Amino acid sequence: MKALVYKSLGKIQLEERPVPKISSENQVLLKVIAYGICGTDVKILEGKHAVGNNNILGHEFVGTVVDKGSGVTTLNIGDRAAVDNSLRCGLCEHCRTGNSSQCDWLKDKSIGIFQDGGYAEYCILPENACYKVPDEIDDITATQIETLGTVLNGMNIVQMQCYDSVVILGFGPIGYLFSALAKNVASKVMVTEIDEFRRGVAKQLGVPVFDPNSVDLEKEVMKFTNGKGADIVIDACGSQLENAIKYVAPGGKILAFGMDSSIKATITPNTITRKAIKILGSYIGQNTCLPAIKIYQAKKIDMKPFFTEVIKLENGVSAFGKLGLDLGTLNHIPKKAMKIVIQP
Repeated sequence: MKALVYKSLGKIQLEERPVPKISSENQVLLKVIAYGICGTDVKILEGKHAVGNNNILGHEFVGTVVDKGSGVTTLNIGDRAAVDNSLRCGLCEHCRTGNSSQCDWLKDKSIGIFQDGGYAEYCILPENACYKVPDEIDDITATQIETLGTVLNGMNIVQMQCYDSVVILGFGPIGYLFSALAKNVASKVMVTEIDEFRRGVAKQLGVPVFDPNSVDLEKEVMKFTNGKGADIVIDACGSQLENAIKYVAPGGKILAFGMDSSIKATITPNTITRKAIKILGSYIGQNTCLPAIKIYQAKKIDMKPFFTEVIKLENGVSAFGKLGLDLGTLNHIPKKAMKIVIQP
């Protein structure tokens, strides 16, 4: 089979790999239908996220079950299945006390990061990583079940209310999904984005968008919130904690969601204390893939502007430039896409 394999910083290449085979009773073999390129994959190639050696990347994917072990009971041959790539043991204290995102298994077992993932024609998975996809959800949207699940976990943590004002920092795919959900919940929502292409997508979704490089964003937030500051500020980039503290209202909440291990922040603890600010962290999803399926099934959010392009596996390497990373220099370049989906 053909597969896109991580080799080293800035290097991902198309290779021939053997089609994997079932080796235990709880496994399924998926023939991959489609997969999305995640911002995490971009950060892996930048050296800003851990990754295994010589692995097939890809964790946003959907496929058809073509083989299964004797112990698999929730899926049948021919079913479509979406994937939650973050494997948990289910037995540690974190898993058994509702904090499974901190399970130790995540350190070296995540699919598409430490184990071979979906950037290929076939993939072997444990049954408990798979979710049957209802007929109402198309193949392309189904690639984003796990992605929406991570955002729903953030929504659960921040407990957004119908009277809240919300500022979302960064309008990549995660910012998009937070915005689409917040439009259904909060009283008012605004977003920030430095890339012109993605600001255009925000306008398609119907949310006010500001370029922090061309406006005084603190003034814009205060104007948007009648001088109070935002009840909720969501850092969808992983680099905006210092700024989030400037924009949040007294008593408000900051959700630290985006990940970037290269970023350091300098904060004044007294500001957090004096303004009674709540800073909350959110990592991956926690029992949120099924709720994500229900949201897509009910067509609760508009996903049409979300998907920019569907390409073939052979063209996968070129997609990273459109997502803002020059693989040759590892320099950031203007983005020309929101979500690119690959089909083998």
